[in-house]
Amino acid sequence: MRKAVIAVALAAAALASATPAAADVLVIQGTCGDKFSPTVPGGAAAWTVTCAGGNVRAQGWVKDTRADGKGAEVYGTWGDGSSFGTVRAGGNGVTKTFDKGHSGSTVYLYLRVI
Repeated sequence: MRKAVIAVALAAAALASATPAAADVLVIQGTCGDKFSPTVPGGAAAWTVTCAGGNVRAQGWVKDTRADGKGAEVYGTWGDGSSFGTVRAGGNGVTKTFDKGHSGSTVYLYLRVI
């Protein structure tokens, strides 16, 4: 099964170039304070990343945009390798919000439909 994935790598400082894991992965790099609105067939998301006091925070939402029996997910890891977790919106039109923080200045977020 082919998965559509958008990877967003965020850090307080500019990041070095990243190498995608597969041909169908788009890597978007940004810095703290940036806003992102990735979409893939069947899913959409938006989030803002902020950094303050040695912590990074990701606030946003994910939405299932297609009645296909699949769900849209935002998932990822923090800069230290610990799990961001998964926020899943399953069912056409369903939207889930998230607001997560962690120590550090980096978060790697992905949008997929599975």
